Amino acid sequence: MIEQYIVIIPFFIGIILSFIILTRMKLFSSSGKFFRSVDDVDLGNGCALVEIGGIAIFPILLTCLCASLGLPKWLGYDASSAMEVEKSGLRIMQVISGCALLYIVGLKNDIHGTAIKVKLLAMFLAACLFPLSHLWIMDLQGLFGIHELPAWIGMSLTVGLIMYVTEAIVILDDIDGIGVGFVSIIGSIFLGFCLAFNFTLGALVSSALLGVAIPYSLLKLFFKGWKKTLVGNAGSYALGYFVSYLTLSLIQQSGQFMPEGMLMIVVGITLIPFVDVIRILRNRVREGRAMLTPDRNQMQHRLIRTGLRPSFTPVCIILIVILFAFINTFWVLASYNLTILVMIDLALWSGLQFGIGYAIQKHEDKMDFHKWNMAYGREAWTASVPVEVIKRKQQVFGTLGLPKDVILGEETDFIPDGMNSFERNTKRLFDMITSGIMLIITSPLFLLSYVLIKMDDGGPAIYRQERLGRFGRPFYIYKFRSMRLDAEKFGPALSHAGGDDDPRLTKVGKFLRAHHLDELPQLWNVFCGDMAFIGYRPERKFFIDQIMEHDPRYSFLYQIRPGVTSYATLYNGYTDTMEKMLRRLNYDLYYLEHRSFWFDIKTLWLTFVSIVFGKKF
Repeated sequence: MIEQYIVIIPFFIGIILSFIILTRMKLFSSSGKFFRSVDDVDLGNGCALVEIGGIAIFPILLTCLCASLGLPKWLGYDASSAMEVEKSGLRIMQVISGCALLYIVGLKNDIHGTAIKVKLLAMFLAACLFPLSHLWIMDLQGLFGIHELPAWIGMSLTVGLIMYVTEAIVILDDIDGIGVGFVSIIGSIFLGFCLAFNFTLGALVSSALLGVAIPYSLLKLFFKGWKKTLVGNAGSYALGYFVSYLTLSLIQQSGQFMPEGMLMIVVGITLIPFVDVIRILRNRVREGRAMLTPDRNQMQHRLIRTGLRPSFTPVCIILIVILFAFINTFWVLASYNLTILVMIDLALWSGLQFGIGYAIQKHEDKMDFHKWNMAYGREAWTASVPVEVIKRKQQVFGTLGLPKDVILGEETDFIPDGMNSFERNTKRLFDMITSGIMLIITSPLFLLSYVLIKMDDGGPAIYRQERLGRFGRPFYIYKFRSMRLDAEKFGPALSHAGGDDDPRLTKVGKFLRAHHLDELPQLWNVFCGDMAFIGYRPERKFFIDQIMEHDPRYSFLYQIRPGVTSYATLYNGYTDTMEKMLRRLNYDLYYLEHRSFWFDIKTLWLTFVSIVFGKKF
């Protein structure tokens, strides 16, 4: 058994030093100089300002770790006797050396900035110290039927994992230091396993980690001056490297100190923060931003967007992490198949992301609908309201494309949505279920279309374009690319402006367009809630502005979701002139006023029949 006070020593040393040192070393850096507060910095010099809240984290961790090995001797207990002295000493030196290297590079980055190549090289060299201390992934413990790994594969996998985990903590710290919060959660669970299975060195490292992470998290939660403080790369690299060591140590102890299958228990504990980083990076790339550019797309910000109170989101995240840890621990201890557990974890994580996304959309739609009512309700705008009141409402709620006669308080014919709330909810449920089923059924067509487009000209197969949807909110519509890459080199043009023989169409694109297969990716738009099967066809703001110059009633369509097809498309076809666009608007407004669930079903059926019999839209 590990003596209780041995684990308490690094924890309390870390707590004491953190509250004493961190609160006195919250620094700001500009032009390579340090300042105590923002007020001391000459912000007029145009230089970047960097907050460094974790500059003392590595020194504190080092002090805690060394003290926890030395102080017990004064109390009559030799911590090294509970460990394999040779291996433990080597790994302690490895952790200290790797952290020192990353600390230097991180500090340089916080002060002056460092090239990405330099940071990657430092992480690579620090990660290589793990195999040198005989710590790497030697087997997958039956995952995917694989057990023992060749040394070169295990070492390569280990180096990649260490670099990813270390950088993940830095990315999670980008906005408000949530990375330290995750470190606190992960460290607590790791400490529990180390104590339960008598892994002394792991318990000491976990305790030291918590002694630093918990005070920092508390400072950010309860002290206003720390709310937006960043740990900085110097602190994040140290935390990430310690977490990496614990992760690998627990995996390697599987079947020795730890139960067989510890790999998947560790995956369960770290799944939420580290897999979420992949989603964050994917969104940054998709939005055309640098991968290391800070944003507010982390899990805690997404939970806040669902309507949760900010104070409750950390509790929610902790519960989610504990849930995954419990499921994986139970599964491993029950000796069930680990490959099935991987699929369960991925399914649960995907379901969680979909649930959060759906909750975000419902909450934002609710807020936007309130805003819409304030801006568009007849009583709110067209009654006998003083112009000053209207102007104040306009300043608070905006106009959302409101016609000028309404803004000025003049009477206008407002066209309301013909569906009641029950029908709208039924329609959304029908759209979501049907589009989900169709995505699965048509997946072979997706693959075939993708391959054919790639073979045709080698360009991207999926084309996305920003359109305006419900409440005038922009979204990306997806299609299979049917035109050449330079189709709009002379500016925005309607997709059907050239007719069926449009010279901009590719060979494959002409076939896809003729059979409406280019619209298949819009099933994803329907599934996500950006669109419905039946609505009005969404347009780009460039063309909407032109339409509203002729007929401002277009803004009334913002009450509903745009559709993959529409009542107007059946009777007006696709538009290639402004005259047709205005005629289509009249059909769309008629649909808006008279729509019902059965009206939608009828329109959907007629559209299907028209496509089967080859009717040209």
